[in-house]
Amino acid sequence: MDASTTAKTASPAASTVAPPASPASVDESPSGAWPFGPPLSPDEKAAQIERLTKDPGPLKSNWVPPGKSDRYGHAEAWIGAPYDVVRARLEDFPHYKELAGPKFKKVSVVDKQPTGTDLYFQLPIMKGIVTLWYVTRFPAPRPLDGGEVIEGNFVKGNIKGMHIAFNVRPGADAKSTVVTCDLLLSLNIPAPQSNVDEELRDACGDALNALRARSTQ
Repeated sequence: MDASTTAKTASPAASTVAPPASPASVDESPSGAWPFGPPLSPDEKAAQIERLTKDPGPLKSNWVPPGKSDRYGHAEAWIGAPYDVVRARLEDFPHYKELAGPKFKKVSVVDKQPTGTDLYFQLPIMKGIVTLWYVTRFPAPRPLDGGEVIEGNFVKGNIKGMHIAFNVRPGADAKSTVVTCDLLLSLNIPAPQSNVDEELRDACGDALNALRARSTQ
């Protein structure tokens, strides 16, 4: 996410921090709570497939998920590749910089444990005056609605918090997959909500475009 356009009114001091050691644990979303429920109804699934048949996306929007108070960026896309292939790309953490996009200066694995994989993200904003960094933990995927959810939770960083969730499930046939991305990134910099919304949904769209390219190459 490029936050340079969202921080025009702020002028904090520059801040760059090396990747920290990960703490022992981090909170995960409880079972049954979003993004691990509720499952889509048959009508909702059919409507989504119909949307993505007409336009494979990414279709981008913003919303406040159930049980949350912050606005997330959202995108959904149809990918012309088998479910197992797309899922494997989403768990290919050493190559997550390709999903994050060129705006990120660094994305790297800093820890791998049975409880999950920790990724370090470094994002320059305001033409390099400020460098955001944060560590996100990705635990093992969890099943939902015939597919799986791959969730990333904020561990630490010089931002307020972040949360990302990829929901991946088989498409209408064995050669297609439906994926959604939801992203929250809370900065310590004042910014208009409309600008934040745009950046978050664009970041989700960029991630799904990159996922499609890597899954179909």
